[in-house]
Amino acid sequence: MTQAPLGLLKRLFAGAPEAPAADAAPAVEPAPPKSRLGHEPALHAMLGRQILDAHLRNRHQLLDRAPTDFRTADANETHLLVLAMSAAAQADGELDAVERGRIRSRLGTSSLDEEARSRLEQLVDEPQCLEELVRRIDTPRLAARFYAVSLATVDKNAPINRSYLRYLAQRLGLPADLVVRLNRQMGLRL
Repeated sequence: MTQAPLGLLKRLFAGAPEAPAADAAPAVEPAPPKSRLGHEPALHAMLGRQILDAHLRNRHQLLDRAPTDFRTADANETHLLVLAMSAAAQADGELDAVERGRIRSRLGTSSLDEEARSRLEQLVDEPQCLEELVRRIDTPRLAARFYAVSLATVDKNAPINRSYLRYLAQRLGLPADLVVRLNRQMGLRL
């Protein structure tokens, strides 16, 4: 057999078209095969939507200072956050000197005047109703700050405080990834 018929036979068995005549137009390369199932565009759209949703849920983290920093909080927010710290500190049944010091140091960073600070310090000693405090939370940002200041107040190694923090995160409706990140920022691994 000669060389030309062998090449022709190979192309025929491989499913390739016959070689074009010299005067015919060159063949256009075929397009790459498309996905037979068609899932790829839907998968990309779904993943893109999930990434955007996660970003929009957590975008406040890029805009805010540390969630336990009271310098950016107004008077009402500071009041609520200090009461959140008090409720967390009293969750184990007592408000000890270390927890009281943590509350005072955070309160010292606020923009409140001396009279408002002293009134809040007096409220810290009184037991707080967690349900009433949680009802006052109206934004996801405030919920995250509420959890963060509670976390900053308590002894993270005490089992009762860990239980309280898990309950609080659930009660506030915080996303699990946000809770994990706040826990890591504050040195807690639940």
